[in-house]
Amino acid sequence: MDYQALREAAERAIPAMERLLMLPADDDLLSEQELKDYGVDIDALNAFKFLAGPETVLALLDERERNQQYIKRRDQENEDIALTVGKLRVELEEVKQHAEELSETKAVRNQWRPDICPITGRAFFMWIEHPTLGNVPTYGGPLDSYTIPTKDGDGEFSCERYDHDFGGWVESECLGLYLIDDREQCRVYELEERVKELDAREISLPERSSMLHRTDFHDDYQTVMAYKVSEVIDAIRATGIRIKGE
Repeated sequence: MDYQALREAAERAIPAMERLLMLPADDDLLSEQELKDYGVDIDALNAFKFLAGPETVLALLDERERNQQYIKRRDQENEDIALTVGKLRVELEEVKQHAEELSETKAVRNQWRPDICPITGRAFFMWIEHPTLGNVPTYGGPLDSYTIPTKDGDGEFSCERYDHDFGGWVESECLGLYLIDDREQCRVYELEERVKELDAREISLPERSSMLHRTDFHDDYQTVMAYKVSEVIDAIRATGIRIKGE
C-alpha cells in the first residue's frame, strides 16, 4: 500500500469535499461538468475514491488490528520486564545487604582481639553486641564478660561488664584492673606457682625424745619430750628452707 499517494489524494480531496458541501441541497443531481463549473475538483475526488476503496479500508483496519495486538504484546512484555527488573532490584539489594553484612563481619573479625586481655589477663571469650560500639570482643566468661579496658586522660583504665545471667550490659560499675604484658603474665604465673609450691611444703619433724632438766631435780626429775636440734635442722633442710646463719 502506497501510504504517501493515499495521503496526497486525501489532502487534494479535502478542498473538493468542502466545496461540494457548500452547494445547495437540491444540486445533488448536477453533472460532472456542472460541478466543475461550481469549482469542485472532480479529478481529486475520483482519485481519492479510487485509492480509498473498500479493499484499502479493510487493509487499513487489518493493519490497525495487527498494530493493536503488537502494542498489547509489547505492553505485556514491558510489564514482564518491569516485574523482572523489580525482582532483580530486590535481589540486588539483598546481595548488597549480604555483602555489607559480610564486610561488617569481616571488619569485626579483623578488630584487634588478642588472645589474652593485656590489662586483666583474662582469656578471650566471645563477641557480644554492644548498643553503641557494635560487636565487641569480650574476655572472661561464662558468667561475666568484659570489654578490653581503655585508658582515659587521667591514666585510669575502665571497661564494661556483660552479665550473662542478667542478659545485658551492667552500667555504672567500678572494676579493679591491673596492667600486664606477656612477660609479666608469665612472671605472675611463675610466682603464683611458686606460692602454691611454698604453701604445699611441709616439714616432717623427727620423733621427740625424753630429756631431763639438769637444773632442777625435783618433781619426778622434770623430764620433758623434746626434739634433737640436729634432727630438726635436717628436717628443715629437707624441705629446701635455708637456715639463717649457715
